[in-house]
Amino acid sequence: MSGKRSARLDFSKQLIRDIRGLLWVVTVGGLGLAAYCIRAGYAGSLPWLSAMVGLPWTAHGAVCAFYLNMAKSDHREGGITFEAARGQMRNEESPSI
Repeated sequence: MSGKRSARLDFSKQLIRDIRGLLWVVTVGGLGLAAYCIRAGYAGSLPWLSAMVGLPWTAHGAVCAFYLNMAKSDHREGGITFEAARGQMRNEESPSI
C-alpha cells in the first residue's frame, strides 16, 4: 500500500453524485421518448413527458440547496468544519518541546 487511504465520499456528496447520474438517464431518456413520439406521429399532449424530466431536476435543485445550507453552517464559526480547522491551527501554532 502507498500509505494513502482510500477516499470515501460523505453521504451527502454521494447522494448528489447519484442524483446527477439519475438526472442524466432521465433527461436523455425523456428526450429520446419525445423524439420517438414525434417520429411515430403521436398527436396527443405530452405533459407527462415534461413532468418526467422536470420533476427530477426540481428535486435536484432542492437537494443542492439543502447541501449548500449545510456546507455554509459547517464552515461558519461554531460549525463542525470551522472548529476542527481552528483546533488544528492552534495545535500547529503551539511550540513543540
